Amino acid sequence: MTHKTRPMVTTTTTFAAALLLGASAACAGGFAVREQGALGQGASFAGAGASSALSSMFMNSAAVTTLSGTNADSSLSYIAPEGNLTAGAGTTASRLNSANWSNSTDIGRDAYVPAAYLSHQFKSDPRFYIGLGVNSAFGLHTEPDKRWSGSEVGGSTSLFTINYNPVLGYKLSDQLSVAAGPAFEYAKGTFKFATGTPTGPNTYFTGTDVAVGATAGLMYTPTQATRIGLGWRSQITHTLEGNFGTNPGFPVGPGVSPLASKVDLRLPDIVNLSLQQAIAPNTRLLATVEWTNWSRFGGLEVTAATSGATVLGAKATGASIAKISGDWDDGWFFSGGLEYDVNSQLTVRAGGAYELSPITKASERIVGIPDANRIWASFGLSYAMSPTTSIDFGYSHVFVEDTKVERDNVAKSVHLSAALDASVDIFTLGVRMKLGE
Repeated sequence: MTHKTRPMVTTTTTFAAALLLGASAACAGGFAVREQGALGQGASFAGAGASSALSSMFMNSAAVTTLSGTNADSSLSYIAPEGNLTAGAGTTASRLNSANWSNSTDIGRDAYVPAAYLSHQFKSDPRFYIGLGVNSAFGLHTEPDKRWSGSEVGGSTSLFTINYNPVLGYKLSDQLSVAAGPAFEYAKGTFKFATGTPTGPNTYFTGTDVAVGATAGLMYTPTQATRIGLGWRSQITHTLEGNFGTNPGFPVGPGVSPLASKVDLRLPDIVNLSLQQAIAPNTRLLATVEWTNWSRFGGLEVTAATSGATVLGAKATGASIAKISGDWDDGWFFSGGLEYDVNSQLTVRAGGAYELSPITKASERIVGIPDANRIWASFGLSYAMSPTTSIDFGYSHVFVEDTKVERDNVAKSVHLSAALDASVDIFTLGVRMKLGE
């Protein structure tokens, strides 16, 4: 009895942590969050959509059908980004080389990203499975120093999302299974910029929304040595409803207060194709190709939900208050890896990836989302502590291509030309448990 109770307590605690922490650091193209499991992390997510680990449900819903009985998979990732922006030639001259502020800043902020998954196989009909994933598909938190010379163009930016994804899976045969389910997502977004001078009061928008999408996938095992997974996450559009305002201290005029406003946040479809291929009884090749429909993002535009005064002038209902362009391309992710069973308890893995950023123009690179092409290098291991419990660890270092940001502030009065030097370290620890047959 004691042995059965402990896993349930641990799983419940992890789900609670997922609910409380959410995610606030993007480590995939745009501002997607790829960190969904330690097993995948250790191979740069090569083969992740064709894995039997429940965390693969994020990439491919049909992973819910790969384990018999009742199972749990939970993880916690620590993300340590470094993103140095240095304003230089081309920036509005009055904002450079001042004793009042600095030309350089590190906008990266450390974050924890949890994820948790459950699955259950029906005893009445073993072909049916149900599952639940609690995770975050998108998120970020960047914040320049308060005395950075580019703060009028972009200040603190954050996106918090939490996604509840129940799925129903069905085994059509021993070789082929399918699954699908709705995705209920809560989002809270905030962005700020300094007003008047780089150290002036913050002007901000903050808003929240709940929207619904879907996931679906299939898992095909033509032989005992080969498993192929195809997964899809649908696009979701959030209408973040909140306020646009300026902190006290800036003379915007009498009667000015936060103005009810909204922002449409168009999140992309994601399609994942993965392969796991055994080349020996204890060795597997891993591969993944993933497409992300970032071309639907289109940037961010704050529109007035009512009429009123703002620091950018009087606005009528439905009028555009501020716009940040984002004419992005689609994103692509290519990864490969190798997994090796040292013995019946210990498995090691490694992998690498190349990620094509959806942002190809410096003028479309948002200060709070200074994305660029990335190279991943990862390693990890799994250790079976008992027949029912395994511990997973994964580490990745992400090399971000040096690039530039060319942006005007929303009032078109200040231009920023900044060089970006960035990298990310990611540590993920996970637990997989069989809770019962």
